[in-house]
Order: sequence, then C-alpha cells, then structure tokens
Amino acid sequence: MLRRIDRLILRVPHLAAAVKYYREVLGLQLVREDGRLASLKFPEGEGEVILHTDPDLPAEAVYYLVDDVRGLFAKRAELKLQFIQPPATGARGFRAAIRDPFGNVLLIVDRSADPAGAAAIEDAKAPGALFAGVEPQVPAKREELIKAYEQIGRTADDLPYTPEFEKLFGAYSAHHKQARPTRQEVWRHLLNLRKGGKLPKLGAARSVPPEVSPEALEVLKALVAKDIGRRDRLPYTDRFDAIVDEFNRTQPRALSPHLVWRLVATMAK
Repeated sequence: MLRRIDRLILRVPHLAAAVKYYREVLGLQLVREDGRLASLKFPEGEGEVILHTDPDLPAEAVYYLVDDVRGLFAKRAELKLQFIQPPATGARGFRAAIRDPFGNVLLIVDRSADPAGAAAIEDAKAPGALFAGVEPQVPAKREELIKAYEQIGRTADDLPYTPEFEKLFGAYSAHHKQARPTRQEVWRHLLNLRKGGKLPKLGAARSVPPEVSPEALEVLKALVAKDIGRRDRLPYTDRFDAIVDEFNRTQPRALSPHLVWRLVATMAK
C-alpha cells in the first residue's frame, strides 16, 4: 500500500537561509519557491522536502505516497484501516490520515489530480484550510462565540477535550448554516479572541493539572519539543493526538487528552 515517502515537511525560522543550507550543505535541488515555502528534491528518487515559515502548517510531517486515497477509504473496513481524517483534496491529489494499531499517525497522499496541478507546491494544507484533511476555513462569528463562551462559563485553557467544549462547539457551530467550523477552528477562533482581549474573564480554571512524576514531565516536554512556544495551537490536531498516545505509552496510568492538555498548558516556554 505505501509506495514511498512522498515528502517531508519542516518549519524553519528563515526560508532563504534554510533553502541555502539545504542546497549548499545537504545537497538538495531547489524545485520551486515562493514567499512562504520551498520545495527541494533529493539527488536520487522522487521524494521532496518542503521548507516553510507558515504557522498554520505542521512543524514536522511525513507523507507517504499511495495509489488511491479514496479507494483505501472506501475499503477501510476490509483493509482494517483506521482513518482519523477522511480524504481531502490537495494540490495534486487527495490526502488523509490513518492510525496504525500501535498509535502511530500515518499521513498518506496520492497523485490523482489533473497533471496541471503538478507545478503547485504540495504543502500539506488544502487551499483555505488550517491543516491537511480539515474542512475549508470558516470565518469567525465573534459575538456568537463570545455568548457561547459566557454561557459555558469555563476558562479557555480549561476547555479542550471537555463536555463543556462540546457544548460550546455545538452551540457555536449551529450559527454557521452552510460550512461549519471544525473543533480545531473553533479553538483557534477562541484563541484569536483571547489574543485580542475580547474574551470575558471567567476566573480560575475548574480543573488542576494531574500530579505526575518529574520524569513524566520531562518525557512530555520532550514530546512537545519545539512546539512548546506555540502549545496553544496543539488542541484538536493530529500532532496533539500523537503526543497523548506516545505519552500514555510511557505511563503506568493513561491520562485523558484533557489532563494531558492541562499539563502541556502549564509548561514554561
């Protein structure tokens, strides 16, 4: 099923400097470049490295090439494939995400689109989307979200992966009559309101981070790694799901995504 690694995606602080390093030091060939990302090829094979400075793209990701993403999705029960993201269109075909029986997330892509799309840089983000495999970005309805947030009465840092977030998600989504936001988009809308000082003050968080050993905290910090400075963007992403799964495999007692998030939220930048 997996034919080869199709592309590696890496976020870098400065695109021009990174392109120069990957060309002159690591020996890759520049194929295409625009203001926010660049595609480079290996000397052998057809795999690509995508360097980018886009905060809405994954910091790191590996995509595996398959023949037909939609065909695999249609036969998922027969093939015993767990799709955690359904097929979504990209620049050159379709992409999706599956989880293996061991908790690892595998990102898959095909090249089924019209050959005219071959000149586009496949960057793991569908046009207008936040991350690969999610619906097109939905405009925020600020007043409706603020009202829903006030009615829920639970602070933003304490909301992810709780029944209260699901209530907020349902109430806020109902105001979008056509394209509805994903959980990830609702969370990002909340973050933007908080950053702009628009969210009302609701007091202290209801829950407290669970007590874990210092060693466990170090494990979690290593898993979060360079995303620690932008940890607020982690909830409701494949990246955070993978962090939860990997962290729980190292612990004698599995924690819920909410409790893992409470630990991550308290980490120093």
